[in-house]
Amino acid sequence: MVALTRENFSFLLAGLAFGVLLGFGLFHAVANRPAERASEEAAALQGPAGPPAPTQVAGGAPMIQEINALKRALEADPRDLAALTRLANLHNDAGMWTQAIGYYERALEVKPGDPNLLTDLGVCYREIRQPDKALGLFEQAQRSDPSHWQSLYNTVVVEAFDFKRRERALEALARLERLNPQAPNLAELRRAAEQIP
Repeated sequence: MVALTRENFSFLLAGLAFGVLLGFGLFHAVANRPAERASEEAAALQGPAGPPAPTQVAGGAPMIQEINALKRALEADPRDLAALTRLANLHNDAGMWTQAIGYYERALEVKPGDPNLLTDLGVCYREIRQPDKALGLFEQAQRSDPSHWQSLYNTVVVEAFDFKRRERALEALARLERLNPQAPNLAELRRAAEQIP
């Protein structure tokens, strides 16, 4: 066993400091590398209504590469709706609500009134505890497309769970049941709404 002398202790501290600096530098080099060096993994972009593409939300290399490719696409065309929507969805899936909001709002500048974008943006606002804003976005989505059941579903959730407004939740739920009787968790939503005092 090696005795811990002043010289060994100094060497240990220097090694730790070097390791921390090296790790910090590598993290920023990978996370902030220029989009030009990113691989071409964003060829099949999907809109908000489609299923999310498989990614490693925990920050793996495929996700970083996809994000860099999407950012490169936005450098070439800042109004690239597919890239804006995919970046918004990736950030939404990762629970990065504020960043997702920015991309959804930019996407809505390109495609105003899109009910899917409005609904996804509303969900993000609900997540950052702004249910009033969320509800307004869900209502916009329904005005844009009265058959858009996802926005109506989220209206029920906000009315029941955030505002505890029984009558409004049940009214929206009745419309949802007529519009899409196969929507998920309808029975649970009805039980929750009916239990509101």
